[in-house]
Amino acid sequence: MDYEFAPSHVQVVAALIDRVADAGDDLMKVWERLWLDEEYKHLNEELRVEVDFIFGYELQEKFESAGEVELVESRLSFTATRPMSGTPASAWTLWSEVSSTLENPGICAHLADVLLTARVKTTPEHAASTIGLYLKAVEFGDFSAHQAALSLGRANNIARSRGMADEGPVRVAMHRWSETFGNDIATIGPALSLLAALSVPPRDGVFAAGERESVRSQLFALGDSPMSLVDELAKTIARLAENATELEISRRWHVKQYLAFADSAERGMVKMQYAQTAADLAKSYGLPELKDAAVLIMQTVDHDSMGWKTAGFNLPMSKNFFRAHLRRYRRARNWEHGLMVFLAGSSPAGDHEANVRTAERAASGSIRALVTRTVYGSHGLPERTNADFMMEEIVRTETIALNISSILLALELAHIRDRFSPPRADRIANWMVDSFSADPPLAKHFEEAVALHWASKFSDSARLSIPLIERAARELLLRLDEPLYRTQRGESPGRFPAMDFYVDALAKRDLDPDWDRALRVTLLSPGMNLRNLSAHGFTLSFSEYQSALLLRLAGLFCAMPIGMDQSGLKSPPTVARRQLRRRLGWVWS
Repeated sequence: MDYEFAPSHVQVVAALIDRVADAGDDLMKVWERLWLDEEYKHLNEELRVEVDFIFGYELQEKFESAGEVELVESRLSFTATRPMSGTPASAWTLWSEVSSTLENPGICAHLADVLLTARVKTTPEHAASTIGLYLKAVEFGDFSAHQAALSLGRANNIARSRGMADEGPVRVAMHRWSETFGNDIATIGPALSLLAALSVPPRDGVFAAGERESVRSQLFALGDSPMSLVDELAKTIARLAENATELEISRRWHVKQYLAFADSAERGMVKMQYAQTAADLAKSYGLPELKDAAVLIMQTVDHDSMGWKTAGFNLPMSKNFFRAHLRRYRRARNWEHGLMVFLAGSSPAGDHEANVRTAERAASGSIRALVTRTVYGSHGLPERTNADFMMEEIVRTETIALNISSILLALELAHIRDRFSPPRADRIANWMVDSFSADPPLAKHFEEAVALHWASKFSDSARLSIPLIERAARELLLRLDEPLYRTQRGESPGRFPAMDFYVDALAKRDLDPDWDRALRVTLLSPGMNLRNLSAHGFTLSFSEYQSALLLRLAGLFCAMPIGMDQSGLKSPPTVARRQLRRRLGWVWS
């Protein structure tokens, strides 16, 4: 049932609001007191709905604009009963009368703004009256700094949007209050809101004499403000720049603020975060010397001060699990058959599609998708921030699968060694050449890597397997007539590309997705990144499990018929590729 206006309602509502509202109360506090008031509870339901409606709107700063403040529907949905367009005329009559009767300046300003925003009263006189009420509320009310800044910002917004002469007095008030708020560390935020609005010239496009310089100096004076305000400060200072020199000054100030935060931080993680932010800003601003200064801070952060913690857990497993895994070797008659079973195994990363489904279940509703995420490398420095969350979950799932598989692969290699004893020199290489038409040099190096692993020299084996994988992948692509070599460009000499290019090229030639992911996650970034960590000296020691995993990847390529003799074939290129693809299908899928 719609509300029906009665003249008696005006005095009832006005007296009720004036009684429960103090001069400095915000709207929410007034509304809460109304709900607890006995007289309010006895109002008829239709009238209470209209009272609730008027408190369902609030002032809100638009942070993407310079100090712009709007009157919007409250973010607390239970305080709003309907949009302004759905309000009956009788309700607007009530609030038009109440607004002229109320004594509380803050509520008066709010009611006048609601009537203006709803286009119930749109005359220039009413707009000027609304501005005046906001100025009066700030001047004579006991407003908080936040309320005062929003009220002044709203008055400025009304004046600017209508091109009113009242903009001048509003800016004067904003200057005065920004100086007051800027002198107290607790009210720097409201001061910045006012200065952000003042950083935009008046409607006529011209600052008053000395106004721009005054605002700029005030902003720089807020330099000791909390970290959360630094970005907004820098953006506002940059907005006031009149030339390239002033713009560079504002950008340097922005970076130096974060460098100062980093220098003063005691905890390593906090120091690293500030320094990383400074480096990113300096890079985006084209300030190489400041970027270098930030990187130097990042490099000097002590690993122990970062506060890293290792989360470990025990996973009890029956011995029968491992026995069951090794059951596929039960019919192996010799080491040749054993290595055949080892090389014919599926991808150690598991089924890629199943991993994607697992990652999607883990990511569903995860709070990690809502927060800033930074991945640190084994060197202790940040590698990626806020990468694709779903891809991060997939990599995490596949890394877990690879770690589990590496344990089982190490168990398989130990079983072959202990059951059949390692063969003498050259036998593994000769067997691979005879059985798979493997390339003899690659087979020889694979044999060396296996022998080192069986001798418990896991780091030596891994350090041989990593370049062996890259070379074997390159040889395979060359056999498939892939144009790999990059000719000279300027001062850059001709060269073969890196491992990531080889994996991409193999994927384009229909490499099984399960093996594609095993190679990427094991060798490249994002992932375990073993290839780059080893190549650049960040990882010099490898575990038994890592060695076994790398041997399995090396075996993937070394078992390819790269060494096939084409001399007796009628059409060597065509037949060789056909044979090779059959072999790829057998080994990779």
